[in-house]
Amino acid sequence: MKVYLGGARGSVPVSGADKIKYGGETFALLVEGGAGEQILVDAGSGIQRVVDRVRPGATLFFTHTHLDHLIGLPLLGGVWPRQLVSPRGGLSAILSRVFSPPVWPVELPAGDYPEPRTSLTVGGLRLRWQEVAHPDGCLAVRVDEAATGAAVVVATDIEWGAMTPDAQDAFVAFAHQADLLLFDAHYTPEEYAQYHGWGHSTWTDAVAVARRCSVKKLWLVHHAPERTDAQLDQLSALAAAEFPGAICPTVQTADAVFNMPE
Repeated sequence: MKVYLGGARGSVPVSGADKIKYGGETFALLVEGGAGEQILVDAGSGIQRVVDRVRPGATLFFTHTHLDHLIGLPLLGGVWPRQLVSPRGGLSAILSRVFSPPVWPVELPAGDYPEPRTSLTVGGLRLRWQEVAHPDGCLAVRVDEAATGAAVVVATDIEWGAMTPDAQDAFVAFAHQADLLLFDAHYTPEEYAQYHGWGHSTWTDAVAVARRCSVKKLWLVHHAPERTDAQLDQLSALAAAEFPGAICPTVQTADAVFNMPE
């Protein structure tokens, strides 16, 4: 199983000379199984960095449908997914609101919209999910590959401090021993005091969760739009000092590709 990061920015796409290394694209991830099956997790503007790898017939899973997680969807027009999945339901109606004048002049392409309740199998990959704290709701998703035992857990939008101890324990069990954990690190601990209830976590939360889950590697994602490359360099170093294997993955190097153990 391979994991390709398209974008790691949160809230809105950004650009600028001080945001080249880590990119300004919002969240999108491509997971590819050993047999070639493909799962996209969300469709932020980072879709543009992985769309050349996507083949027709992929599965697109939405953690939630805030705009920063679906703004890149029109870029998939030439390789439209076979199925678009939101266990929370209503996805076709939501996307039809985006793919309609005057918001977008192209109709929503045809596709299947399954609403699985507990899990979904795509070839040799199995998806499971769990509700996490975020305004309007959000799902963390885990992808396991039976043939290799590899696992990746994605928690892009999660407010760890707003979750009850029982909910935190449930997440730890859900993400236990994943090879790779992607976790919301939108705020610094100092910033978070001003933003309780906004639906995001800190890099120190991410490190603490990675430890509790006994994961092998941690990618910090959903960076604040204003966060510069220099600031993310510093954040990445602080996280790595606390948890070896923690990084803010860049979008221009091999850091953005994770090869799971075979």
